[in-house]
Amino acid sequence: MPEGENWTGAFPAICLGLGGLAAVALLSAAAFGPATIAGFTVRESASVNAELSWKDYLDVVDEALMRGDISDAVRSWQDAYSVALASRRWEALLAAGGVFVRIGDVSGRPDGARPNARYAYMAALVQAARQRSVDGVRAIGRAFAAIGDPEVAAYCERIAAELPTSLERR
Repeated sequence: MPEGENWTGAFPAICLGLGGLAAVALLSAAAFGPATIAGFTVRESASVNAELSWKDYLDVVDEALMRGDISDAVRSWQDAYSVALASRRWEALLAAGGVFVRIGDVSGRPDGARPNARYAYMAALVQAARQRSVDGVRAIGRAFAAIGDPEVAAYCERIAAELPTSLERR
């Protein structure tokens, strides 16, 4: 070792630095996606029982609406919408859009609710088409018609007509 250099605190500093890097790696893995790292497992959102929980989240929105608490209803809807997306079920996304329409009605601003409802309905349409659900695509078309979007409602009918029926799939 060259004269004048002191390495006494080097080992603890290196250990602290490596520990910090390991912590950042674990937190990044947890935040950015499913992974298994040295015994730590992050489950995929699809593995969560979202089928039941999206209904529970929408019930929380309904409770806030019954209290007249629009701010809480909107915050709760954001959680419900996230869970509905994670469920990958068109029914969940259609219900989330419908609940936001109710938020608009209760708040006295139905036009203000239209963009969020439309966004949820579009996500529902994608899932229903992927699942080849003619009933789902038609239900979503009716929802678009109800919020004053006849062009997308007609588009939904065209998609439903092109999807194979259960008899054609056999």
